[in-house]
Amino acid sequence: MGRLDGITLEDLHKVREQTDGEKPRERVLAAIGRKQGDTLPRLAERHGVVEKTIRNWLDRFAEEPIEQAPYDEQRPGRPSKLEDKERDQLFEHLQDPPTELGYEQQAWSTSLLLHHIKETYDVEYSGGHARKLLCKAGLSYRTARPRHHEANLEQKEEFQRTVQKNGPS
Repeated sequence: MGRLDGITLEDLHKVREQTDGEKPRERVLAAIGRKQGDTLPRLAERHGVVEKTIRNWLDRFAEEPIEQAPYDEQRPGRPSKLEDKERDQLFEHLQDPPTELGYEQQAWSTSLLLHHIKETYDVEYSGGHARKLLCKAGLSYRTARPRHHEANLEQKEEFQRTVQKNGPS
């Protein structure tokens, strides 16, 4: 337990109350468990990781300030293709129907969003990223429901007229 010698159980509980995020909270809980006498194999099983991961988590508490130990360092990523102002403006646009921006569609689709971004900001994204942007804006993306090319609409209407609907169960 040498990794946690300079840390009290009270300190760990205070950090747990202030910790945001699932993984950082798991790390603090593992440290609390170890401080209470749990073995590394038991902690590994409880948290669904290998013992080496538990040791790495506990090493953080020995090497870093207790407030920073549960958290990962910031990792650099690819810079955004849109500036912050442009992204905010895009999210504002997405709150209105596309018709208000001069499009003929009533709802945002991924293809319409990709077209809008290309025309407005001269930036190209993939369809997957467009879906992520729609989700971040609090919207869902629309997909077309295909109709079989040989479907007979008269038979469908006849079926809908004659079928008896089940009542509530």
